[in-house]
Amino acid sequence: MTKFNLIEACDKAVDIISQAHEMESLYRKAIQSLGAGRLRSDVMSLAAEAIQDESLSAEVFISDENIVSFFCGVWIQFLLVEVAGVKKDKLKTLAQRAFSGVLEEKSIH
Repeated sequence: MTKFNLIEACDKAVDIISQAHEMESLYRKAIQSLGAGRLRSDVMSLAAEAIQDESLSAEVFISDENIVSFFCGVWIQFLLVEVAGVKKDKLKTLAQRAFSGVLEEKSIH
């Protein structure tokens, strides 16, 4: 059973991804354009949409580590697609190439 609630996991994830300079720059840009509340709301909406997939949901809620990892992915996707303007299909292709062989039996959402 996890200890983090969704907000805590979301906040921990943004702290982790913000350690990368490029992600931190995109995060600041998103805060300036959307505001902190709207930004978090949009990221939480994206996460809620993704975890409607029962198999993903079961995998995410196994541990704190999994839920934080999931939110890291949500933040990265949101910042790259919504702030940096990377197309979703291009992002998925890049992720599949980057993780080929590593996650052969996992799907990338």
